[in-house]
Amino acid sequence: MKTRIKPRASTLSVLLPDGSGTLPPDGLAVHLDTYWHRRIADGDVIVVATKPQTNAKTRPATRGA
Repeated sequence: MKTRIKPRASTLSVLLPDGSGTLPPDGLAVHLDTYWHRRIADGDVIVVATKPQTNAKTRPATRGA
């Protein structure tokens, strides 16, 4: 599962672990590994809360049906 993270400040440059560039100011969906856990612990990045996806075809369960 991917988690969306973004730099703590828009002026902060956070390198991507593969060296291909920096984390965009608006964030990026990544797999949380030791690299990102360390950036979170250091306060370099923050986890962006996302809304859970819902399936339009499912309905809440009803009792006594």
